[in-house]
Amino acid sequence: MHLLLRYFDIKISLILGNKMSQSQLPLLIGIGSRIRKSPYYESDLKYGVTGFTVYNKMYLPTGFSDPEKEYESLINDVTFGDFAAERQIEVSGPDAYNFIRYVQPRNLEKCEIGFCKYILLTDMDGGIINDACLLRLEENKFWISPGDGDVILWLQGIAINSGMDVSIHEPDVSPLQISGPKSGKLIQKLFNGEHDDLGYYKAKQTSLDEIPMVIARTGWSGELSYELYLQDRKLGNKLFELVYEAAQEFNGRVIAPNTIRTIEGGILSYGGDFGREHNPFTIGLGRLVDVDQEIDFIGKSALKAIKERGLMEKLVGIELEGDPIRKVPENFWPVKSENVKVGRVSRAFFSPRLQKNIALAIVNIEYAEEDTPIVVETPNGDLKSKVVSLPWFKADKETHLD
Repeated sequence: MHLLLRYFDIKISLILGNKMSQSQLPLLIGIGSRIRKSPYYESDLKYGVTGFTVYNKMYLPTGFSDPEKEYESLINDVTFGDFAAERQIEVSGPDAYNFIRYVQPRNLEKCEIGFCKYILLTDMDGGIINDACLLRLEENKFWISPGDGDVILWLQGIAINSGMDVSIHEPDVSPLQISGPKSGKLIQKLFNGEHDDLGYYKAKQTSLDEIPMVIARTGWSGELSYELYLQDRKLGNKLFELVYEAAQEFNGRVIAPNTIRTIEGGILSYGGDFGREHNPFTIGLGRLVDVDQEIDFIGKSALKAIKERGLMEKLVGIELEGDPIRKVPENFWPVKSENVKVGRVSRAFFSPRLQKNIALAIVNIEYAEEDTPIVVETPNGDLKSKVVSLPWFKADKETHLD
């Protein structure tokens, strides 16, 4: 197999006993046919991608410039980027609506055609299989936009013995995300005002210069966002160029998913901030669980018992002392109290707006109260820290259109 080899300079964390140390090592990453490339891959290269990670078995950009520069553009202007690694899952057929209700615990009785909903998929024990954005495109046609994992295999496995008439497959759909306070104006320019009235978490079929897509006011950024769900991967680079050219009027920038802003907003990443070992109540998303609805769903009895029992641990924000953190943790950082581990930090970074180091962590419930003093063990030593409530900054839902 032919490989295009690219060098990235990263820090490798080594666990030595109870101490973490870091060494600077060059890492050789192979770009080849085994991992899928997005329809925007050539555009990623053209506009200076500095690194990739693998997400849903696809290359996902991790940066184009300094993370703080990308952050400043995200909170002040408009940004856009390749989110095709949110590989869509289409559920259709006569029983699609009933199937969707069975595989997740949110009450969808008011989810009309054209609505989007944030959902959690849970297992029999109430553990989280993944989180996702659900789009209802027709009476019995849905797209699930998942986090990293094998959600399609989970759903196909359930469908086999469900007795429901559904078809589950990956469609030719590739999201391009547009985010920032000026994103509404960029959408207005691209579509000549056609979607000025598109509501929050709403979606509709559209096209741009004969490029078919679904546009949705959804996104994973913490700022006003839109997602263009491209429906013909051959036209990915054409769409990218159209957005790039139109964005220049608004000081647009190509970016990757931004760690700083998502931590500030308490916007979670599956597999890092939480996983199957956690339940919706632990991560503050009990609102996505309705154990009182009449229908049955996977994990209903377990989630009802968890809700009645109460929390054992909880997702919290943490503020850390010390020098600015400008490298995302490569391993979970232990959270300690009196030298006893009471939780772990998943992501941490320096917030330019707050002028503080901030982090997301899951801690034992006894240590989840605001202002609780704790210590976070990092590769550069222990840092005095405290628990704070989430989020630091709420998501912006206004379009800022005249």
